Amino acid sequence: MDMSRLRKLNDYCWTAPLTPGEGRGPVLLYGSEPLLVSMDDKVLEQITNVARLPGLVGAAMTMPDAHWGYGFPIGGVAAFDADQGGIISAGGVGFDISCGIRTLRSNLMLHEVDGKLEALADALYHRIPAGVGEEGELKLSTAELDAVLLEGAEWAVRHGYGDPEDLEYIEERGRMGGAHPESVSDLAKRRQRGEMGTLGSGNHYLEVQVVDRIHDAQAATAYGLQKGQLVITIHLYGCLHVCKMILMSGMLRSGCCLISGL
Repeated sequence: MDMSRLRKLNDYCWTAPLTPGEGRGPVLLYGSEPLLVSMDDKVLEQITNVARLPGLVGAAMTMPDAHWGYGFPIGGVAAFDADQGGIISAGGVGFDISCGIRTLRSNLMLHEVDGKLEALADALYHRIPAGVGEEGELKLSTAELDAVLLEGAEWAVRHGYGDPEDLEYIEERGRMGGAHPESVSDLAKRRQRGEMGTLGSGNHYLEVQVVDRIHDAQAATAYGLQKGQLVITIHLYGCLHVCKMILMSGMLRSGCCLISGL
């Protein structure tokens, strides 16, 4: 990011000054200077676009993990007042709905895989479907996909893709109430079929990582972590196509604003 376009408020907060005649709300960017320098200029472009939306309350803000998004930058935060003409935008950040990040603890230490990391990466690459157009081995009928939409993570556990105790560590035990799979279009369900069991593309990833530093010994002990231990962090697709189509059809019916074209 071009730091000459920002004004420093303190070591971890910056603002984008208004240019003459510019009509928008305030913009705040949180993070250290090295973090902001590493960000794409699109982050600043997108958060200033957000600050032009009607009904903005306070500032449009970015968090230290901000990166280029669909409409808002990912890591962008803004509030809008409906009584002041504020917008409702399910497409504010994009259609990354149902994407999730989980970190899996392994029982391996870095020294135990010395010389084997390339082979490990190759094995993961061949076992895990990833990338544009890649499909998984799991192919579900419409009725089975309806069960997934209704039962969530409980369906996965019941079919051997997780353990019952996993549900205790997931929001709402991985199953939100009020689902109505019958309201989802057949087209959305057909597009979802090939994506089941895949990692996805774009910024989705599976990384083998090492615990480099311990900042909170008590928390690390509670999680069973120690320096030099390997963990696997997964940022996966979720049900992107079906969720995207649900959002788009809902916005078309309600007249909500999709701001990706700003």
